[in-house]
Amino acid sequence: MRRTGRSAPRRASPGWLPKALRLVGRATFAVGGVLSCLLLAVVWYAKDLPPVDDLTGSQAPRILVLDRHGEVLGTHGQDRGEPVDLDTLPKHVLQAFVATEDRNFYSHIGVNPVAVLRAALVNLRSGSVAQGGSTITQQLVKNALLTPERTLERKAQEVILALKIEARYDKDRILALYLGAVYFGNGAYGLDAASRRYFDKTPAELTVGEAAMLAGLLKAPSRLAPTSDPDAARARAQVVLSAMVDAGYIKRSEADHIAQAGIARLNPPVRPAPHALDAAVAEAREILGPLGGDVTIRTTIDAGMTRAAQAALDEVLTADPRVPEAAQAAVVVAEETGAIRVLIGSRDYRASAYNRATQARRPVGSSFKPFVYLAAIEAGWRPEDLIDDGPVVVDGYEPDNYKNKYYGEVPLTEALARSLNAPAVRLQEAVGRPRVVAAAQRAGLRRTRDPGPSLALGVTEASPLELTRAYMTLSAGGRVHAPYLVVSITEADGAVAFHRRAPNSSRRAFAQTDVVALDHMLRTVVRSGSGRRAAVSGHAAAGKTGTGQDSRDAWFAGYASGLAGVVWIGRDDFAPMEGAHGAVSGSGAPAETWSRVMTAALEGRAPRAPLLYMPRPDTKSLLDHLSDLLRGREDEPRGDDELGGLIDEVTAYEVP
Repeated sequence: MRRTGRSAPRRASPGWLPKALRLVGRATFAVGGVLSCLLLAVVWYAKDLPPVDDLTGSQAPRILVLDRHGEVLGTHGQDRGEPVDLDTLPKHVLQAFVATEDRNFYSHIGVNPVAVLRAALVNLRSGSVAQGGSTITQQLVKNALLTPERTLERKAQEVILALKIEARYDKDRILALYLGAVYFGNGAYGLDAASRRYFDKTPAELTVGEAAMLAGLLKAPSRLAPTSDPDAARARAQVVLSAMVDAGYIKRSEADHIAQAGIARLNPPVRPAPHALDAAVAEAREILGPLGGDVTIRTTIDAGMTRAAQAALDEVLTADPRVPEAAQAAVVVAEETGAIRVLIGSRDYRASAYNRATQARRPVGSSFKPFVYLAAIEAGWRPEDLIDDGPVVVDGYEPDNYKNKYYGEVPLTEALARSLNAPAVRLQEAVGRPRVVAAAQRAGLRRTRDPGPSLALGVTEASPLELTRAYMTLSAGGRVHAPYLVVSITEADGAVAFHRRAPNSSRRAFAQTDVVALDHMLRTVVRSGSGRRAAVSGHAAAGKTGTGQDSRDAWFAGYASGLAGVVWIGRDDFAPMEGAHGAVSGSGAPAETWSRVMTAALEGRAPRAPLLYMPRPDTKSLLDHLSDLLRGREDEPRGDDELGGLIDEVTAYEVP
């Protein structure tokens, strides 16, 4: 009998293996798909990427402005400092930026995956780019290569470029490029420009507190700039100090000490001629149109002369108790041929950048009177001719002399030196207002119109620069020159885009003999009249005071040895400058300031002797002289020697 039995059981293969193999296959496929998608995304987003050869940052036009001697007045537009050399920087400067912006900078590959993933999750939830997670390398890409738009495409390009930069440059080079390109607010690009702009020092001289303040600005440069919001800048700097403590760069006690000391003291450099800088850039744009690249503008401004003028202005206005704290001022000094040497538009540019020297048009007061007298001289009057100084009424208009004091018949020279109002109006009406308007316009006060009899007393409005132009004409013997600031404009490659030719001719507006006669009168104003305080030692100064109604404006305008200048003082709100100590008049602070400014401006310049004026021969008989003596007229001063005491003049007129 055949024995039968069961065969040995077959070992079954485990059931999980096929599943595992299937999962691995699917995962491999998925990973491959993801990698393929990533590769396609890289190819897509990298198709128009800029090269990483030039990482010096954005190149908005940089306008460098120089004075006549080559001294830097400042920059306009983008202020890009010198390249950063890490070897010259203290460790705490680098640590402040690394601790705040990218603590893992020296260990990552240009992108921080954890930070990117965290930012991606936040952005997916919000549906937009709400968080960056950028490394210093990525920030360099943003500043130097890409636009600031916040899109997923731009973010992908940023990552690709960061990886390329990391493959090409070492970490120190990347950090140096970053510090040289990043924006610090207030027009400063790069650590060098920011250090000088805020602290007037090089990056190598920065303290821990100053470095912390600069590093803190990068979060919001315009809003946190210490010049805009010093409290916010200090608060942000404290965050940087805490980050430096957490990173182990400084001790907590050191951070606390720095915070208690105020962190950093803002010390922006004082530019010698900021209003002139602004005006020169505006003039350059009028010459060339939009400035599309870096240029250097050489100007007519004398920085040393401007510093002296600013110091004189500050000293006089501070010392004179009649000048209110709210009063503003402007000073202009120019060669009679047009080159502007001094242009000051306010008492303090940092407090007010508004340029009153070029933009503020105010009633010029009695500084307009010389053009009334010049029109009369053209019509045949002479400085020694007599005119009645008595009350006058013209079409219901009745101007008053200062303190209602009248002198009877006076020579024109005396009437101008005393700044008498009644004779000026009477002379204007005798000559004719159209002739006066024409004379003022020919001299340079082109906005002059006929408002009525008050024209003679200076209701015409002009800027200090416009009034300077008119007095330049008087200084130049009747020839008209246009004031200017820009001498040359040079492009970055050295090409000369503009060069001003030296003025070798000008239009003659007045006969020289007529201007010589007026010059004789204006020198009398300074020598013995209302402008005594404007005298300039060693030079024959000529000029005229001007005081507006209720002392709202105070002027002195004049010239000496080829330089013309104007000083104006007034309030922006047009309020009167009268107080317990008296009123501000042209014969006071403006004349004294003018004297100091012109004394400094004329230092080292040879004095120019004025042309001699020859009066008509005295045809009065002995009987006429005896009659004058009996009437008391011979006792009154008539000539250039004495006009009796310092005369404070106040122009009284009605503004139409």
